[in-house]
Amino acid sequence: LYDFSNIVLFYKLHWYNTHFKRVTMKKKPQIIVWCVAASVSLCLDGCENHAPSNEKRVVVETDTSKKAVVNLVTDTYDGLRDKAFKKTPVELGIHFPDDKTHVYGVVMDWENAGVVATTVSYSNGEADIHMSAGGGVIGGVEHKNVREAAKQFVALAQNFLDKATKTDATPLPPADGIKFYLITNQGIYSGSEQMKNFQNYTSPWQKLFDEGNKVIAELQKTIEK
Repeated sequence: LYDFSNIVLFYKLHWYNTHFKRVTMKKKPQIIVWCVAASVSLCLDGCENHAPSNEKRVVVETDTSKKAVVNLVTDTYDGLRDKAFKKTPVELGIHFPDDKTHVYGVVMDWENAGVVATTVSYSNGEADIHMSAGGGVIGGVEHKNVREAAKQFVALAQNFLDKATKTDATPLPPADGIKFYLITNQGIYSGSEQMKNFQNYTSPWQKLFDEGNKVIAELQKTIEK
């Protein structure tokens, strides 16, 4: 079975409060990303033994001078996910010739047990995770390891354009499904797969899925420090 031990932390979010919180630490500007009180467990087959037993708050370091702050009242999961598809190369400070289709962003939606984890990456190194049940991680771009992983993820996605279909719709995946949305200068392209095909290594999207998991793993390191 596929080893998911490096990403379990993101899918074992236990919170003590039913209210949204934003906390600023004394030493460094930090944000505790919002989450509801429900325990979200997306542990997949084969990873139960790796799940952390202790509760962990998802804390993200961010430079407030760059205004990387989420409005905890208005920025819901749907809103944040929608924004991810609408970011332009100009907003991201990305420049490339218009003579070909360039992938500059990837949205990977991963459904399990009725909850979707959305990993967002751009070719400038930005990377975040949003959970449909509430919660997530923002500000990954502040960390070199995350920036490098995000850039590699998006760069690899360029090779999957021929497997994707251009689309105007961006629905969430079905049960146990994964959807990839490749954001380009010529529109959005999509591809989908079932989790079982990643578990048995038969998916043509395997390499891109693996690279997306590396982004999640690097984000996890930033909150374990």
